[in-house]
Amino acid sequence: MKKSVIGIILYFLILHVLIPGVYYLFNGFVPIYTDLIDIPSLIKSAILIILPVCLSLIILYLLPKDQEIAPNIEGKPVTELFYFSVLFKMAVFYYFGGFASIINGEVNGTFSNYFSLFFNPFILLLVVLFVQKKRTNIILAVLFYVVSITLSGSRSGILAIFFVFMIGYSFQTFQGYKNKLYSFLKYSLLISPFLFIYATSIRGAADTIDKSVLLNQIVGRMSTLETSMMPLYFYHNNMDMELFYDKYGIWNQLKLILDGIIPGQIFDYDVMPNNYYRAIFMGYSKSFVVENYMSINLTLPIYLYLKYSYLSILFTILYVLGFYKIVLALKNYPLLVVVVLSVFYNVIYFFDWVMVFSQIYTALLTVLCLKMYVFFRKEVIVGLKRDLNEY
Repeated sequence: MKKSVIGIILYFLILHVLIPGVYYLFNGFVPIYTDLIDIPSLIKSAILIILPVCLSLIILYLLPKDQEIAPNIEGKPVTELFYFSVLFKMAVFYYFGGFASIINGEVNGTFSNYFSLFFNPFILLLVVLFVQKKRTNIILAVLFYVVSITLSGSRSGILAIFFVFMIGYSFQTFQGYKNKLYSFLKYSLLISPFLFIYATSIRGAADTIDKSVLLNQIVGRMSTLETSMMPLYFYHNNMDMELFYDKYGIWNQLKLILDGIIPGQIFDYDVMPNNYYRAIFMGYSKSFVVENYMSINLTLPIYLYLKYSYLSILFTILYVLGFYKIVLALKNYPLLVVVVLSVFYNVIYFFDWVMVFSQIYTALLTVLCLKMYVFFRKEVIVGLKRDLNEY
């Protein structure tokens, strides 16, 4: 489990900070969201992220080793549910008009959207590979998942499989999949730029991509440095951040969380805090970001710095160690370990309690649905066998 947490942190650090940072050093910083260039804030954002994350890695490395988790689900019921979840998600996506339906919120409030909360394909993929005892065709399952999310407009299909690889270190079954998963990642990286272009075209933005600046676009989307630079620029220049403290405030996020789990609308309708990033730091109107889904990530260390200044370094370390302690406490419950590890990366990468909670919520609903399906399937099979024997 410690290896997984360390792996996820390294994944975040290398992919979203170090690779973009090295790229900027050799090629110059090219912003992709706005024309703002503030090198001191860019450097400071890198330090504020790297320092607490590296200190967390050192502390984790010094902690005692822990045991890998054994699978505990018999048969292949999760495999069936996984493929169903992916096909269902794709059917809903295209039925409502593709990526445009996500942008304009057309799917929100529909029965199919509510139903999909119980079938999170990523959680089911993790359970298929690491908690189900009977092995599945890993290449087929992973390929099926990557193709499906690419067709739905996501530009992070291959990167998600790196995340799967890191989580696998917590489970005994990973050794049986490790080499094939590594081979898949090695060769799929070669086609990842083409998947990026294709997913972008599905979003309706193909004409906006100049192939000569494709690398800048890919690195910019991977990087957390530009999206961390802008808040620091506002913060250091005493610019208006009232909207930030309002939308990222605990009470506002708690209201959104309650509205997300209780039927009906208790409080006034609003969108997740990360959706307001463009309004706070990029000059978009509030009405625009409410009506159009255009979320931008605000990383945990930068969020904490805006709230608590340099205490953010200590708080980031405590967050990381706290999550690891939660994983250890749940070691006898493999499905819950999957849930916690699946959101750990998200807490660091795009810190927004509403978004994190919604992912925990859908993950728990998926686990609940899975448990019910396994029980029902087992009872039906046992019942049929008993009836056949009696017959």
